[in-house]
Amino acid sequence: MGAADEQGPQDGEGWLTKAEVREIWPQIRPISVTAVARANSVRTSAAPSPDLTGEPTFHPGDVRHVAARITRGEADVAPWQRADSDAARDDAAPSPPVRPPVGWGPVGWGPENVPGLILLAVILGLILWGLTSPDNHGTVTNFVR
Repeated sequence: MGAADEQGPQDGEGWLTKAEVREIWPQIRPISVTAVARANSVRTSAAPSPDLTGEPTFHPGDVRHVAARITRGEADVAPWQRADSDAARDDAAPSPPVRPPVGWGPVGWGPENVPGLILLAVILGLILWGLTSPDNHGTVTNFVR
């Protein structure tokens, strides 16, 4: 949108912040305010937001016009963008806690890993037996000589 599209109140003066638009559009989910404004051709200001969030500010006349269209059901709003939709209710409902998988010890040590655990135990046993066998008395000095 160019400067010609942003006529009306002085750029940045009297324009509405995202929080103010959410109050005027209670039917719209807070995360969808900018998308609904864009879809319904609400003009935005190029001036920085007065609340220093970096969010765009919205033309008050356009916001009120779209509010009336939302009420009448004529605005371009996807069902998931509405605060009163099933999708919004599903997002608001807390999900059940994630439970770790049932298994032995740390994650991944389950019955399917028994052959690998047996092989690991055999290898560790051979290493310990080799270090403690009577021919080298736990050292490797005879091998080095």
